Amino acid sequence: MVKKFRINYFADGTVEILNPERTKTIMKRIPYKEVSLGMLYIGGAVTIFSRQYHIVDYADSGTRKRFEAKCGKAFGIIKGSAIGNVGEILGSIRNAGFVISDLKSVILEGEVVIGVLAASEIVGTEEAVSVFAETVLGLGFEMYVSATPEDVVKDSADYFGEGSLPNSYSNEECTLCLVKPHVIKEGNLGPILNDIIAAGFKFSCLQMFYLDRETSVEFYDVYRGVLPQYEDMVGHLIDGPVVALQIVGKNIVEDFREMCGPVNVELAKTLRPKTFRAVYGTDFAKSAVHCTDLPEDGGLECKYFFDILSQI
Repeated sequence: MVKKFRINYFADGTVEILNPERTKTIMKRIPYKEVSLGMLYIGGAVTIFSRQYHIVDYADSGTRKRFEAKCGKAFGIIKGSAIGNVGEILGSIRNAGFVISDLKSVILEGEVVIGVLAASEIVGTEEAVSVFAETVLGLGFEMYVSATPEDVVKDSADYFGEGSLPNSYSNEECTLCLVKPHVIKEGNLGPILNDIIAAGFKFSCLQMFYLDRETSVEFYDVYRGVLPQYEDMVGHLIDGPVVALQIVGKNIVEDFREMCGPVNVELAKTLRPKTFRAVYGTDFAKSAVHCTDLPEDGGLECKYFFDILSQI
């Protein structure tokens, strides 16, 4: 059973939740810093107190006009040799005032490409398209960029919407890397992808996911009753989007796990200060990345995300 709600987001960062008819308050208006304007777009999802809400439409025509005037969207596709510079490109997009709203690699004309949907909390759609184009094309990499707001709507729907191309998941020896929500919120998605590629790792698939509590509980079930931080781990995984990477290569599970470092961030900072968790992690739950523990689980974890969850 699917229930509908009305989420009201206010300029001061407060949020309230009502029933669609506005006759019943589900959640009183309170500050909720985990939700920002750039996260509110049709097709996206937000998590409020461990419950995930999928955004399907604007509440009214006035909201639509104000939202599209203040929160612009842009779309682009990273192609060819630029794939190796995905971290630099995403970092530049973020530095230009955009939030990455969706991300997926697919096979297009025989090669892997990465589609990027970005939202700006600073400029409207008309200006967002031009700022986005100037930002990414100015880097000199091979990219396609939607030329008009109408193209953004069409291109993003074709790329990410129902019936779109499947991701570039492949049946190879692999490990799963999940870039956790705090890394993305802190603007470090680009830098950590740069570091992963610079360390010599290759990914065959990349996709952004918005997980709900049920999925997070299922994925982390092996740690239930084992790690005292289990509830914190589950809670953080639904704090915002995660970016999943299928990283491929021989002995890849062990090699990538070594580069991630100890899951205890304080220990990682002391003993392995150059590892991903030491550089980007803050505590046990916000440890920057999840990586596959056992070689036999690499394929299973990647299949779970890129084959099963991606079709839900």
